Formats: sequence, structure tokens, C-alpha cells
Amino acid sequence: MMLNALLLIAAAELGAFDDANLALTTCGFAAHRAANERNLTDGQFADKLSSDCSAQTAGMRLAVIALDKSRGKTEAKAIHDADRVIASFYSSFKDQYAHRAEDERKLRDLIQALEKEKPSDAR
Repeated sequence: MMLNALLLIAAAELGAFDDANLALTTCGFAAHRAANERNLTDGQFADKLSSDCSAQTAGMRLAVIALDKSRGKTEAKAIHDADRVIASFYSSFKDQYAHRAEDERKLRDLIQALEKEKPSDAR
């Protein structure tokens, strides 16, 4: 009976984590698109990401802490894990934004290479 209760709690916390992760990721992509359209610098993007996604970041922090605690981790360990998850999110989005021009160039090059490989009757 106690195991079933613990499993239900863990499942609820995992669902909340998934929802928070989706909200934060969605916000990150929206901030990325908006910053790219305005051609913001890397620093301006970092500021925009932080301000635009502050509520989602707070939600993610709470979700990670709740999930970790439902799995028996201490509060200190749960807070540490939340800090790590959030830092990873921000680092990843900042890195993606900083490399967007290079990624776009690679994509254009790949499209051109694929178009050259098409048989002449397929054009």
C-alpha cells in the first residue's frame, strides 16, 4: 500500500516535471526565434531568454526539486540538481543562438549539395 502511494506521488511529480520542461523549452525556442528576427547580439539574447522565461524557469526549478524529493533525495541535493538542469538549459540555448549563422550556412550547403546530386530528370 505504501509503495503504491509512493509510485503515485512519483508519477505525479514526473508529470509536473514534463509539463515544466515543455513550458521552458517552448519559451526558449520562442525567445530564440524572436531574438533571431531582431538580430540581437548573443548578450542581448541571453538577457531576453532570462527575462522572457523567468516564470518557466521558476516552474522548472520547483518541478525538479519536487521530483528529486519524491525520489528520496535531500533538499540540498534537489536544489543542486535543479540548478544544474537550469544552467544546462541556458547554456544549451545560448550556444545554439551563438552558432545560428554557422548552422544556417551548413544547412544551405547541404541543400545545395543534395540538389546537385538529383538526377537531371528529377529537376
